[in-house]
Amino acid sequence: MQLLKFYIFFIKEFIFSFAFFRKLILYKIKRYSKLSAFKRLKLNTESIFIDLGGNNGVVSQYISDKFNCNVHIYEPHKGCFKVLKEKFNNNKKIKLYNSAISNNNNYKKFYFHSMIKDNNFYDLSLSESASLESKKINISRKKFKIVKCTSINNVFKKFKHIDVLKIDIEGHEYKILPTIYKNIKKVDYVFIEFHGRSHHQNFKKNYNYWKKKINKSLYKKKFINW
Repeated sequence: MQLLKFYIFFIKEFIFSFAFFRKLILYKIKRYSKLSAFKRLKLNTESIFIDLGGNNGVVSQYISDKFNCNVHIYEPHKGCFKVLKEKFNNNKKIKLYNSAISNNNNYKKFYFHSMIKDNNFYDLSLSESASLESKKINISRKKFKIVKCTSINNVFKKFKHIDVLKIDIEGHEYKILPTIYKNIKKVDYVFIEFHGRSHHQNFKKNYNYWKKKINKSLYKKKFINW
């Protein structure tokens, strides 16, 4: 049984290591239907795509395959970062940063899903739920690692212009939104997963505040609820 699982894993990894098969199969899987939101983008080889919360790199891989632009991925999860290094080792247009994005430069607790067994913080099956937010309902305050955090201000100082800023940082988006809002002229589009819209209702107050603020803004079309 274990040998069969190994062969299935090997075949899947081998097939998806080729752009042709990723476009033919991977990106059409229902699980990755959200990728269709990026189809209408008009990026080129000089464009800058910033991925905050890169996880296993599917989004950045899609952007790279489709547009061959410059991609910068920030991901604090050690297990995910290992996957990212293996996946993009030979791609010079993709830069990796083993860091969380926050409202300041610091070291913070990075909480893991409550269902992780034996405190296996390299468990990739639940890695997408890890968060800097201790109030997130599906994490455990007892299961965490201390991770490096990079200020969102540093990101804006690093780039004169950002074509796309993608944010999926599990509730912590509300800590960096004030800075993004102040620098919105430097960004063409912000694709953001807002917690509190339809899930994680403990973020509902944050969501309602920013929804109202963005809707009143001249730049509301730049924000894509992803």
